Amino acid sequence: MFLSYIKSYLLLILFVLSTVGAINFTIDPLWYGQGNIINGYNMVFNERLTKINLYRNNKNKNYDCIIFGSSRATLLNPSFFKKNTCFNLALTAGKVEEFVKYAEYIKKEGAAPSKIYVGVDAFNFDPKTDFIKNAKVDEPEFVLKPYLFSLQSLDFSYRTFFKKSPSPRYYNKNWEVEVFEDIPKYEPKFSDFTSQEKCTSYRTKYYKQLVDIFPKAEFVAYIPPISAWKSYNRVYARGLTDCQLQRVYQVSKFFDVMYDFAYASPMTSKIENTYDGSHFYPKVNKQIAQVLEGEDKSAGILINKYSLKDYQNFHRTQLKKFLEEQGKIQLWKN
Repeated sequence: MFLSYIKSYLLLILFVLSTVGAINFTIDPLWYGQGNIINGYNMVFNERLTKINLYRNNKNKNYDCIIFGSSRATLLNPSFFKKNTCFNLALTAGKVEEFVKYAEYIKKEGAAPSKIYVGVDAFNFDPKTDFIKNAKVDEPEFVLKPYLFSLQSLDFSYRTFFKKSPSPRYYNKNWEVEVFEDIPKYEPKFSDFTSQEKCTSYRTKYYKQLVDIFPKAEFVAYIPPISAWKSYNRVYARGLTDCQLQRVYQVSKFFDVMYDFAYASPMTSKIENTYDGSHFYPKVNKQIAQVLEGEDKSAGILINKYSLKDYQNFHRTQLKKFLEEQGKIQLWKN
């Protein structure tokens, strides 16, 4: 009787594990294999892990190009680049101290890119952006552990299958970012809050460290676009415009070339270009990729052509013009 009970119990455990495993391996929410083979939707649950899984699974593609950046740079799809075979290693809320660790990791994995694109976000110099003291790579566990013995993975599978994404964006079957069609339209507003804050500078050295990891690569950096409204609310209204641009200008000296798409412009003042003011649709990022490859000169500015003073004045002039167009010139404090 007892042995029969034990046998039934073990069979039940085996059945549960087999069922959980079958679901997780089929939907593959953490990208240990081929991704979601049922409907082709791959959600953004843990890019720090999933991007490493994806890279290791596709090393045979001989990537000669790597893209680093935050979630804004995840929308810079590799297929937009025609001159290189790129892997997008951008991370949600990614910070430069993390890029250094991930660059070191893929170098140990054999990466030797000839071209590296780096998204430089001004929030890296924002005093309210926490610094990751012990940044590290989220290395994969043996696949049986997360897929057979993890209720969290099962939850991820459920949410992936039913498209319950934690983000407005997702990865398609080709591992490129798309945006859900049913997300709310961006409705920008000007903030009434003003302050006078100071920038931080301790992150600038990490950009130099990133460049030093791949000394033979050409580094092309860029500041991703943010809506002109957010540029006012998060930067100008807090008194951070000049100091952030100073940090950006300092960082630009580490790269072969650096572009800026974050100033007030037709790109950043068109509401339809962004779904939240911080992230711009793939169609916009396709144009950015063309600029970065030197095939389009209709957007962005080349920071390297400016002096610091002229660069700061350019941003201020563009923002003032935008406020005038919006009938909000009273917000200009010079």
